[in-house]
Amino acid sequence: MIQRWKSLSYTTKFSILAFFLTAALGLLSMGLLGFVLYYLVSFLFSAYPDLNDWTGDWVWPAIIGAGMAWSFGFIFGGIAWHFLQKITNSKLVLCIVYIAILWLWAALLWQLIINSNVESLL
Repeated sequence: MIQRWKSLSYTTKFSILAFFLTAALGLLSMGLLGFVLYYLVSFLFSAYPDLNDWTGDWVWPAIIGAGMAWSFGFIFGGIAWHFLQKITNSKLVLCIVYIAILWLWAALLWQLIINSNVESLL
């Protein structure tokens, strides 16, 4: 198993470790990670009330869940890096795509959360 780990690329190792660390951080931060992620994408949801105005039993679990689910973005980013490095050798392009995937994944998660609880927001 150690040989298998050593044979993985740096980006694959980073993505796997980031997945587990971010999932744990999403839970242990008690929603801080989800809260920060919301504010990174909040301008997309200006038609809805601000996160501070949300009420109900669904809010805190949604914020914690968003932080934990965001960890899958690192896996998606690692997969994209793996396939895109066959097309381009530019580390800058690969890093931009990786970060864009993380940001888009956060936006998609919050869109899903808002859509499933829209009646509570309005």
